[in-house]
Amino acid sequence: MDEKTLVEKLSNLETIDQLVDLSKQIGKPLSYDDADRLFGRINQCKNDVAQLGGDTIAKLAKQVFGI
Repeated sequence: MDEKTLVEKLSNLETIDQLVDLSKQIGKPLSYDDADRLFGRINQCKNDVAQLGGDTIAKLAKQVFGI
């Protein structure tokens, strides 16, 4: 899965279960606890202050999934 597609999918997640399923699809399964923490970080990145500080979903995707 390319970075653009992954970032789009991460941006559209609504539940932690969806994140767990997505992580399995890309071959880097997350535990429910890890997915919960990542889900919180994804949601934080969606606000303008986080983006101004340099936190983006693309950066998270690179850190967690190596994409």
